[in-house]
Amino acid sequence: MECYPNNPVKFNLPQTTGLLILNDILSGCPIAVMDCVWLTAMRTPAVTALAAAALHPDAKTFGMFGCGVQGVGHVRFIGHTLKNLKKIYVYDIRKEVMDKLVEELQPEVDAEIIKANGPEELAKSCEVMSSATLIIRETLSVVKKEWVSKGQTILPCDLNTFWDPEIPRMADKYIVDSIDEHKLFADMGYFPDGLPDIYCETGEIIAGSKKGRDNDNQLIVCSNIGISVCDMVMAREIFNRAIEQGKGLKLKL
Repeated sequence: MECYPNNPVKFNLPQTTGLLILNDILSGCPIAVMDCVWLTAMRTPAVTALAAAALHPDAKTFGMFGCGVQGVGHVRFIGHTLKNLKKIYVYDIRKEVMDKLVEELQPEVDAEIIKANGPEELAKSCEVMSSATLIIRETLSVVKKEWVSKGQTILPCDLNTFWDPEIPRMADKYIVDSIDEHKLFADMGYFPDGLPDIYCETGEIIAGSKKGRDNDNQLIVCSNIGISVCDMVMAREIFNRAIEQGKGLKLKL
């Protein structure tokens, strides 16, 4: 699976594409072929929702930067996970994409979905925020550090590209889904200002082996780039259920 940021403009294709081939561990033979984009579209917001529930379960406001496939998934999953939500703010530079998200998801979630006028309004209005935008080496710094305050929980899944690089350093706790993966991306130049000090991994918070939020005044940043093994686990579970339910299309190789 790979990300090509120029795909939408140059080829009218999604920036993320991929194909998953599930192999039997005993024989090595392929047993299923699946669309990686769908798997990732489900897994990524699921991880964000789990992190939000562990770090800020009582939040009444949530904000989403980016209203594409991932944005839709995040609003849907968060809307069903955080039970006290009253308002969901969304923002995208493409107005038509914002409109489509609201039209699709407002009937599904109890919280009011509000189209923010800009990044600053969203950042200053929400207790919990996430971003699913471009994944590039350059730091866009769309969200300024002055807009962020103590008590917020920030859950980017786009390598912190969207945020002022000072924001993770301001955080009382900087959490990542995979320390090794973040270090690898840093070595590849995706954190040009350097990787902040890491408190722990997201899984440790969810499992309860590390404490999440200590008090209501902490600023927490939890970066979940995505771990491919999660897609593999999902794929195996989907395959097992498909076999049980007699679903799926058999192909001859």
